[in-house]
Amino acid sequence: MSDSTNWKKSIPWVFFAAETSLVLGGMIAMSYLIFYITDRMLITAVVMGAIMLVARIADGVLGIFTGIIIQKLQLKHGQYRTWLLYGPFIIALGTTLCFFNPNIPMMAKAVIVFIGYILYGGGNSFVQLSQNGLLAKISGPDMDHRMAIAAKLMQGQQAGTIIGSLITMPLILWVDKTGADGYSVIQVIIAALGALGQLPLFFMTKEYEGFDPNFKSAGGASIKLGAIFGETLKNGQLIILLLADAFRHTAYILVMALGVYYFNYVVRAPEMIVFAMTAQSIGAFLGSFAGQPISRKLGKKNSALLTGILCTIIYAGIAFLGDRGPLVYIICTAAGLFSLGIVNACGVNLYLDCGEYLLYKSGKDNRTFTMSFFGIGIKIGMALSSVVIAFLLDASGYDGATQSVADVHLMGVLIGAVLAGLNLGYFLIMLCYGINEQKSKEYAEHNFKATQTA
Repeated sequence: MSDSTNWKKSIPWVFFAAETSLVLGGMIAMSYLIFYITDRMLITAVVMGAIMLVARIADGVLGIFTGIIIQKLQLKHGQYRTWLLYGPFIIALGTTLCFFNPNIPMMAKAVIVFIGYILYGGGNSFVQLSQNGLLAKISGPDMDHRMAIAAKLMQGQQAGTIIGSLITMPLILWVDKTGADGYSVIQVIIAALGALGQLPLFFMTKEYEGFDPNFKSAGGASIKLGAIFGETLKNGQLIILLLADAFRHTAYILVMALGVYYFNYVVRAPEMIVFAMTAQSIGAFLGSFAGQPISRKLGKKNSALLTGILCTIIYAGIAFLGDRGPLVYIICTAAGLFSLGIVNACGVNLYLDCGEYLLYKSGKDNRTFTMSFFGIGIKIGMALSSVVIAFLLDASGYDGATQSVADVHLMGVLIGAVLAGLNLGYFLIMLCYGINEQKSKEYAEHNFKATQTA
C-alpha cells in the first residue's frame, strides 16, 4: 500500500457517488428479493430458505477467493481498478436474473434465482474489495484520509438507499398497474444505472493506480497461497471481528427484509412500507454523517460497542410494542439504523487494522485478503438471515398460498426479539476485540516505513 502523495479533497466524493449508484442498482434485490420469491414466484418459504442459504454460502466462499484473486492478480488497469470496470455489469446481470419470473416449474425458477444471486454477490465482492483496496492505496497510513473515504462510502450507501426507497416501490406499483411485472421492469432500469455509475470512479482514480510491472515481486502478491490462508487463520483479532459482524449484518439484513412481512401481516398497513423505508433511509443517512465525528472521538472499537448496546435497547421496543401500530416499527428501525451509522463510519478500516496487525506481527502482507473479510461478514449475515426468516415465518404460521399468518402477535414479538438478540451478541463479542486506536496507528506507520525501506 502506498502513501497519499497526491491527495485531493474531491476523492472521497468520487467514492460517495460510486457507492450511491452501486446501492441504487442493487436496491430491489436487497429489499424485495425474498418477498418476490415467496409472493410473486410462489416458491414456498422452506424452498426459499434452502435455496437462499445455499446461494449465500456459495457466495461467501466465492468472496474468500475474490480476496485471493485480487491480492495476487493484476490485469491491464491495475490490481483494483480493473474490477471497477467489469464487476458492476456482472452485478446488473445477476440482479436481473433474480427477478426473471417465466412460467416454468418452481424448482427451475429457484435455479435461475440461485445463478442470478451468485453473479450479484460475486460482482459485489470484486467491486467492494476494489473500492476498499483503493481506499488503502490512496490514503496510505494517514488515518484521517482512511476515515474520510470510508465515511463517504457509507454516506453514499445511505444516499443510494434513500433514493431507492423513495422511487423504487412507487415505480414498481405504477408498472404493475399496466399489467407488467413492476419488479422485473424497474430492476432492469436501475441495474443499468447502477453499473454505469461506477465508471467515474474507474476513470478518476487512474492517477493513483495503473499497471505496475513490479507487481508480482511486491507486497502481498508474492506470498504463497498456503501462507495467505495459514497466517490469516492465526489472526485472532480478525476472527473475533468477523464473528461479531456476522451478528451485526444479520440484524441489518433482517431489518431490510422483514419490513414487508411486518406491514402486510402484523399491522395490516402495506401502504406504510414506503414511509417506513424512507424513514429508515433518512435515519441511516443522518447517522452516517453524525457517526463520523462520534467515531473519530471514540475510536473504532468503542464506536462498535456503543452501536451494539444502543441497537439492543432500540429493537427490544419492537418486541414489546410492535403490534400496537406501524409507527413503533418505523421509529425503532429508523433509530436503530441511525445508531448503526456510528460503527459504519469506520467502514473497512476495522479489517484494515487487522491486516496491519498481521503484517506488523508476522511480516506477511495479507492486507488485501484480510479486507475481503469485510464483505464476508455481510455475506454470512445474508446467509443466516434467510434461515432466520424461514424460521420466523414457520413459527408464526405464515402461509404463502393464502398469504396469511396464524399468529400475528408472535410474528411481531419474534421480529423485535431476534433483532435485539443479534445486536446484543455483537456487543458481547466486540468486548473481546483488542485493537485500539493507538495500536492501529502504530501498526500502520510501522508497516508503511518498513514497506518504503524495502
